[in-house]
Amino acid sequence: MGSEDRGCCDKCAKMFIMVINIIIILIGGAILAAGLYWQLNETGFYKEIFNHDIFNIPIVSIVVGALLLLVGICGFFGACCEVMFLLKVYMGFLILIMLVEIILAVGCVAMKSEVEEYATNKTYEFIGYYGDEAKDEADIIKKTVDAIQENFECCGVTGPDDWPNYNAAYKSETAPERTVPDSCCKDPDSAGCGSAKTISANENIYKIGCKVSMINFVENNLLYVGIVSGVIVILQMALLLESSAYTSLLTREEHYLRYAVQARY
Repeated sequence: MGSEDRGCCDKCAKMFIMVINIIIILIGGAILAAGLYWQLNETGFYKEIFNHDIFNIPIVSIVVGALLLLVGICGFFGACCEVMFLLKVYMGFLILIMLVEIILAVGCVAMKSEVEEYATNKTYEFIGYYGDEAKDEADIIKKTVDAIQENFECCGVTGPDDWPNYNAAYKSETAPERTVPDSCCKDPDSAGCGSAKTISANENIYKIGCKVSMINFVENNLLYVGIVSGVIVILQMALLLESSAYTSLLTREEHYLRYAVQARY
């Protein structure tokens, strides 16, 4: 029994595994490239804030991207070249990834308050370092904080009052011409933005803190995260079943060919 004698379902299973793993390879490559960019980039997409021993976005992205690349390569070439060893390694990776996903899901729930507290304290620390050339020689902290405030349309951690409270350069008595950075402003080019006006009277600055803004962003996108997670789990189960069935088919073929050779001689 050769590959040309297989039914349509068996050929479709092989094609399904190959196509899905091409997608996995592309996704893994993209995540790996993003992780490397974050790690090498100055602001690293807020890596300075999330540079936690466990929750380190760039490193996690690099590891996940590399793992997905390895998994995709094993699955693609295992199915394409019909290599039993690669298919078994691929199935082992799928099971391992599913177990890791369960552990991460539980860990994220368990460590939510710890990570949130760490990020909050770290941001307060960076507000104090903002604009201090001795502690931020390359302006990495300044660029990171500015990027967060501009992208999430927020100011400070809990609100704009954090700036005069945590950074002496923005206290009215020491810096009468400035109370918040320009990145807090809705329109940075307008006259008087971040000036000596009291924060409550300044309508040109964001009044919402970045902590609330970022939490709202996550909560508003939880539905999409849930949908994507559900699709990924279903695909993983389908891949595991298809790979198991395809491996069983190759095993039967191998036994059949071995029996045919023995019968001939």
